[in-house]
Amino acid sequence: MSKPPNKRPGGRILPARRLIPQIEPQQQFDKIALAINEIYKHNVSQLSFEEYYRTAYNLVLSKNGSLLYNGVRTVLETHMRESLERDILQRAQTADANPTTENNEAFLFSVRLLWSEHVTAMLMIKDILMYVDNVYVKTAHLPSIYDMGMCVFRDTVLLASTGSSGLGTRVAKAVLRQISGERNGEEINRSTLQGISNMLVELRDTTSPMRTVYEVILEPQLLTESRVYYHDMAALRIKTMGASEYARAAQADLDAETDRVQTYLALTTAELLRGVLQDELVTAYAPDILTISDDGLTQMLDRRDIPALGVLYNIYSPLPQPLSVLRSGVMNHILALGGQITASLQASDSGEAKNGDTLQSKPGTTPEASLGAAAKTAMALRWVQDVLALYDVYDEFFHKSFNEGSSMRSAINDAFIEVINANNRAPELLSLFMDDNLKNGLKRKAEQDVDHLLERSVLMFRFLKNKD
Repeated sequence: MSKPPNKRPGGRILPARRLIPQIEPQQQFDKIALAINEIYKHNVSQLSFEEYYRTAYNLVLSKNGSLLYNGVRTVLETHMRESLERDILQRAQTADANPTTENNEAFLFSVRLLWSEHVTAMLMIKDILMYVDNVYVKTAHLPSIYDMGMCVFRDTVLLASTGSSGLGTRVAKAVLRQISGERNGEEINRSTLQGISNMLVELRDTTSPMRTVYEVILEPQLLTESRVYYHDMAALRIKTMGASEYARAAQADLDAETDRVQTYLALTTAELLRGVLQDELVTAYAPDILTISDDGLTQMLDRRDIPALGVLYNIYSPLPQPLSVLRSGVMNHILALGGQITASLQASDSGEAKNGDTLQSKPGTTPEASLGAAAKTAMALRWVQDVLALYDVYDEFFHKSFNEGSSMRSAINDAFIEVINANNRAPELLSLFMDDNLKNGLKRKAEQDVDHLLERSVLMFRFLKNKD
């Protein structure tokens, strides 16, 4: 029996598979750590972000997310500590020992520079580790890579123990020294302070995440020091300035602090700081400002200083107690001047009644009854015109100085109601005044003047309590 021919096995013989060597997780992470350090060295152009993204992806996929996440934090902490020792601590010590504007600026600028470089680096690092955020961070319930980087800066730089106090406390003190210098006329770098404030606002407090580091280490000290500064300033000014000068200085301070907040502090500070200034500059001395001898409220009203009264109203009007004091001062001034007008009328009455050559008195008649019709009309015209002229003065204050505030309108009207009704003859005098103008006076007046006169006369009739 013959042997069957040899047959080749069916199918194509494949070449041996080339095995790719497995890279250890630590080696993969070292690659990412190297990339992070290059980012901080500004060597970004030499990096392949796609390659590092893929490396991070593989680490998470191989259940090494914890190694990657914790390793990144360690790299960031190391870099922050090295930067702190190399670039910042010496400047902090110099600023503490010799707190000139230049030394404070150098220290704060170095902190701001480290922060800005860290933020820029973290934006790139989070892009490389995007898959870590999307998968590992979510399942592990950890802060995102970017947020973790912010916490590293806060804990390693600002909360680092640097001698007698943490660096954050030293930053706050340097900021306050710069603000104090600016209040006293020194030139400072506002851009640096703006960067520092933004940094402190972005970082969250360790014990109360709803609060910012700015609210914990800077804002309370700022408000405390501002209160002391303006308390002392007000005590000095009240002894050396008149009311108009004091009001202008207080308004200038309010404007300066508003500008300061808008330029380089957190906007949340605006109302708090304004409240401190209002307490110390206005509320504490509200009555005293108005009664400063030689230049108080009375003198400002007498000389019709509309701009100065406007400034005074601006600083008083937002505050209930000072506004009440201002209202009372204005009302008292109206009552005093109105009382003088009425007293002058009563003196004229007595003079006319005693003048036997002018008036023929009948037996049994009162002095008032003996007045002639012409004399009565002349007195009525004079009294009403004087009251109306006084009202026009205060109406101008209302429109030009008191910003047409409803509280000041009611104060002015209430005072004139009292002035008019204090004169028992007011209804009679107003009637005589209107009668004379309707018969004779209006023909000689321009239409605009007639309208004004009628409007004011009607207003005075409304002020009368007894219209019979």
